[in-house]
Amino acid sequence: MPKHKPKRGSPSIDMTAMCDVAFLLLTFFMLTAKAKPQETVIVDTPSSISETKLPDVGTLTILVGKDGKIFLDMAGQHTRKYLIDFMNATYQMGLSEEDKIKFSNIGSFGVPRNRMKQWLNTEPSERAKFPTDGIPVDTADVNKSELANWIHNARLSQFKMKQEGKVKEEYVMVVKADKDTPYSAVRKVINTMVDINVNKFNLITSTETDPNKKPVEGKSE
Repeated sequence: MPKHKPKRGSPSIDMTAMCDVAFLLLTFFMLTAKAKPQETVIVDTPSSISETKLPDVGTLTILVGKDGKIFLDMAGQHTRKYLIDFMNATYQMGLSEEDKIKFSNIGSFGVPRNRMKQWLNTEPSERAKFPTDGIPVDTADVNKSELANWIHNARLSQFKMKQEGKVKEEYVMVVKADKDTPYSAVRKVINTMVDINVNKFNLITSTETDPNKKPVEGKSE
């Protein structure tokens, strides 16, 4: 007597739960993601064969445009808030609490202190048109140099944030200059940092092939 073979059907998997999880994750990332602030100045860096990589966080970046104007960008919302509170109290910048919150969430800036409030109150879409002269730098008297004040107090703010356990590391100093920037403008930045005892910093460059390295056999360059 032949054996009776049970009828085999195609297996089915209910994907409803997985779809729900996927859409929940997508919604979460859409609601929590922050748009990258618009760059105040576009810097086309020179190339070099250096392969040293900078950390992704914890940097204090000095940007120097091809016209020599100086901008500053720093990581850390807590540090930026602490910094602007101190600068506003020390130099009577007239910033409101709302202005200081804007500063803590914004990207690079390059305006004198007396124009900071006006710049912060400009619509983000119009800030690119705001007349910027860069951060003033005085190499004759470091005490009158706004760039020196910003750098010194930013590093001090980061140090205090580290003591409070809000950040892990102190700032890594970075200079990012355009390949067409006059050397005199870069020298002003370097001299300013030396005057306030910042003797260790990094210069950002684009990577190019090292001519002294032999190509790997079997691979084309």
